[in-house]
Amino acid sequence: MTKKTKTIKVGGGADYAKVADRIKMFREDCPNGSIKTTPTFQGENIMFTAEVIKDLSNESSARATGNAFGANKGVKGFEKIESISVGRALAMLGYCADGEIATSEEMEEFQEYQQTKKDQEVQELMQEVDGIKNLEELRKFYSEHKGLGKELDEYITNKSKELKNENPQ
Repeated sequence: MTKKTKTIKVGGGADYAKVADRIKMFREDCPNGSIKTTPTFQGENIMFTAEVIKDLSNESSARATGNAFGANKGVKGFEKIESISVGRALAMLGYCADGEIATSEEMEEFQEYQQTKKDQEVQELMQEVDGIKNLEELRKFYSEHKGLGKELDEYITNKSKELKNENPQ
């Protein structure tokens, strides 16, 4: 059963349950539970494996593992990677927000990737707009690509003004 804990909003408005809050909920729900982490050093990198067991006194108790790999750098690099592995293991047992398993950093990175991808698409479309020579072509282009954002809409509007100035009727 998935348990929902308090969440915070991360980039793009997605809900994220902090690992510390999920650990607290797990400890409240599973007083006989266990969270164990094991680091493995691989050059400058580190991998953590976290094992979470709901009830140590029950041999068939639910259990899960979570792994995280990253650069062991910065003031809190070691702790951050360990927390990610614990968060993944807890998520596998249902301690998460709306079924997510990714960390807040991973969610933000994905949203940044999506935004970068959209920005690249808009830049490519702007280059297409630059090649349009008349208003009819521009109208057709706009009808095919409207809704892709304010920046592209403004660019098309400016191109429309430019074409009207070149070909006043």
